[in-house]
Amino acid sequence: MTSQSQSASESQSQRATVVVEASTDRPDWDAYLARHDQATIYHDGRWGEVMKASYGNAAFYLTARRGGRIVGVLQLIWQKSALWGSHLCSMPYFDASGILADDEQARQVLLDSARQLGERHATEWVELRQMSPLNDSLPARDDKVTMLLQLPADAEAMWQQLKTKVRTKVRKAEKEDFSIAHGREELLGDFCDIYIRAMRDLGSPPHSRRFFRSILDAFGQDVLLFSVRSAGKPLAASLALVRGRYFHVPWSGSDTRFRQKGANRMLYWSMLKYAAEEGLSTFDFGRSTVDSGTYEFKKEWGADPVRLYWHFLMPEGKPMPDLRPDSPRYRFMVACWKKLPVWMARAIGPRIIGKLS
Repeated sequence: MTSQSQSASESQSQRATVVVEASTDRPDWDAYLARHDQATIYHDGRWGEVMKASYGNAAFYLTARRGGRIVGVLQLIWQKSALWGSHLCSMPYFDASGILADDEQARQVLLDSARQLGERHATEWVELRQMSPLNDSLPARDDKVTMLLQLPADAEAMWQQLKTKVRTKVRKAEKEDFSIAHGREELLGDFCDIYIRAMRDLGSPPHSRRFFRSILDAFGQDVLLFSVRSAGKPLAASLALVRGRYFHVPWSGSDTRFRQKGANRMLYWSMLKYAAEEGLSTFDFGRSTVDSGTYEFKKEWGADPVRLYWHFLMPEGKPMPDLRPDSPRYRFMVACWKKLPVWMARAIGPRIIGKLS
């Protein structure tokens, strides 16, 4: 085929109709996600099954096809309650797992289909969490960044890459009586104990143990838990997701009552060392608000901020919702949550977070 005829063929393909199939059953996206260079573990269709098993939230899978070939995908989770309203999100709790498409036509058709799905279910909004803007005309929340660190070839190079101040803090923490472990099901108790207390301290309801158990069941070897203990007691822990050459840390925490011991430093150094030793290329620290305490902590390790774009498809005439924890709507609730006993946060938190994104 000549270059001219090949160009004409490609142009004709671009003009071919894109059809979107909507399903509540998980489709086979594996081959498409494997070949798309912007796909991450957060686009995996198993997340819809995790959300349903944990919180009863329905998943809608939108598959865009051109001539029978998949050219784009979008997974939306429907969260509905009398207190928090009805909305669709791709994907609750994660930084960016929105529309994945091969070209602008497929992207636009998926965008239109998401809007129609929201209208069909009378949602207050549809939220699309993206790593890059979809459309300048769409309202977007862009106060969050994800923090990414490109990893060197091995653990020694990772150590040398750290700032002198960070290495000094890690050396100080190494003098404590810490035991450090990584694994899976056997560390779930440590992680949940630390995570629930950390979320209470932040003023945010925690996920249920069942939610994390569902992730372990669904993703198996892609899940890795880390724990830092002292005198048999967990002081810091995390749940990481490893896919391809990416090491993601969506959840981590430490017991702030023992902050001076530096367990959180040891936790992050242990994860970075592991990721470098395994030959992974990118360490994803997860999202932060610019200039916040967590932002500065992650930046100390050398992570670079990458802007997130959370677009909202709103009914005509409706303003974009203010979902920031420091907004007047949530400020009082956050302050009250911080005062709860840990056992109470553990008991009632999952009933709330299951309906929030």
